[in-house]
Amino acid sequence: MKNLKKYIPNILTASRLVFTPIVIFLGLTNHYKILIAVAMIIAFTDFLDGYLARKWGVVSELGARLDVIGDKMLAIGLLLILIIKNHAFFYVLILECIISVLNLYFYFRKGIAASLLVGKFKTWIIFITIILGFVGLVIPGISPYVTILVYLTAILQVVTVICYLMYLIKTPSKKKTLKKVP
Repeated sequence: MKNLKKYIPNILTASRLVFTPIVIFLGLTNHYKILIAVAMIIAFTDFLDGYLARKWGVVSELGARLDVIGDKMLAIGLLLILIIKNHAFFYVLILECIISVLNLYFYFRKGIAASLLVGKFKTWIIFITIILGFVGLVIPGISPYVTILVYLTAILQVVTVICYLMYLIKTPSKKKTLKKVP
């Protein structure tokens, strides 16, 4: 069982990558109720994979990378669908893309893979906002409240960008050694 434990968090993380196209398909075909249920389960795996990895002492760089990729793919895919129905989600999408580019830039340029608490909080708020965005398509009466949440999410994303920039500017570069392939 101990050997199996080291794979479970990465399997949960990878499940987001596997289920993202399915969730996007559900959104494109207007199966919002099923999409909401599946998206909530997938979003929960974001919490569960990290929790189990820390609890069992099996945190890995692969898991951390897969986690970020899974979060971004799911969020961006669902945001693209929501933009069609509520244009306010456009701002959340653009800011999430900026955050992704910043993360990639500093990872490849400085060798830093920053994961700040504000970023984790922002990810959860985005998932909640996205899920409520789809709930607003099923229950139109809450749509105005969803739009307000979208703008609050965008503000949180701007704060996240500022925090990451401040952290990454203050942090010295880590030397990365690259092996040359013959």
